[in-house]
Order: sequence, then C-alpha cells, then structure tokens
Amino acid sequence: MEAQDKVQRPFLKRYGFPLIVLALCLALGGYVLWSQNKGSSLPVQGQGEPFAYTDTEGKIVSLENTNGKVRLLYFFFSYCPDVCPPTTFLMSQAQEKLKKDGLFGDKVQFLSVTIDPTRDTPERLKQFADQFDVDYAGWKFMRGDEKQTAELAKKYQILVTKDDKGNFGHMNLIVLLDKKGQIRDWISANDYFAKGKDNRPLSDLVKEIKSLL
Repeated sequence: MEAQDKVQRPFLKRYGFPLIVLALCLALGGYVLWSQNKGSSLPVQGQGEPFAYTDTEGKIVSLENTNGKVRLLYFFFSYCPDVCPPTTFLMSQAQEKLKKDGLFGDKVQFLSVTIDPTRDTPERLKQFADQFDVDYAGWKFMRGDEKQTAELAKKYQILVTKDDKGNFGHMNLIVLLDKKGQIRDWISANDYFAKGKDNRPLSDLVKEIKSLL
C-alpha cells in the first residue's frame, strides 16, 4: 500500500496540473460548440424563393438585400376582415420586444407583402401599418404584381385564393427565414390569438426568432 502511494503521488504531482488544464480546455471547447449550435434546433426546410418588391417609400426590398437578418415574411391584405389585423398586431408586439433588446431593424426584419396590390396602394399600406405603430426601420410593407405574388406565396407553401367576386383568402402562416434566406419554420399566427386560454405566449414567438441570431 505504501509503495502504491509512492507511485501515485509523483504521478499526480507531475501531471495533476496539466490534467486539470486539459479538462478545463475540453469543458470550454464543449461550451463554445454548444453556444454556436444552441440556436440550430429549427431544421432548414429549404431555401427561400427570391423576390423583389416595392415598399411604401418606393424602395426595392428583396430576399437578397435583406440577407444577414432573421426575417418574418407575412402575406396579407389590408382589407382582410379577420386574421390579418390581429396577426399584424401580434407582430407589432414582437417588434416592441425586439426593440427593447436592440435587435429590431439591425438583426431582425419583418416583411409584409400584400396579395391585393390593386387596392393596397402605398398610401393605403402606410395607413394600415400606422395603426400598429410600425417601425419602418425594421418593418417593410410591400406590393408587386398580384399574380406573381400569389405564385410566390405558393412557393413558400402559403395558399392564396381569389373568388369570382374578387374576395381574397390565404393561409394565416408567417414564414420564418434565417440570415441566409433559408426557411426555418411556418408560424401559425392563430395559435397566438385564436385559441382563448390555450393561446401561445408572445415570448414563444420572440424566442423562436432569437434562436436564429
């Protein structure tokens, strides 16, 4: 036993400190790796389809020139009688949370594209947006060709319809795009305001956005 102690003590004395340093380095490396990948729980669902639209200030906003930011892409129309106003309000609440964290505009951008460009003039879009205290530095309301917009929405797996009387309909989903323009999720806005006591909290939406930063 005494001889065994004599063997162990020199070993620990000679190699104990390097082993501690090695353990710390491994722990630090594991933490860095975890930190880099902690936001990757949302799988890549595919590459977002390119687009280019004119915003209320007459500027071109595209998938390409907004890369580098996490984006919410929402197809809507201002004369919508049901889901578009509460969904836009939901997004405005998320806007305020992100502004408090210094993320809105610089790292996160919202993109609302009308499916009814004939009635949704730039003036009308601005009037609609102003009702929700939209911060235009980070939220663009856009319009383009009606048919092309419906086709684009379909490529993002959002169904847009128009009946014989000119009434529009659409799936009330918000597309979550990462900084590379990849689709990471389709967020059901109805889950946040149409289920009463079972509504998801706003924090879930904000957390999902932040997970891609």
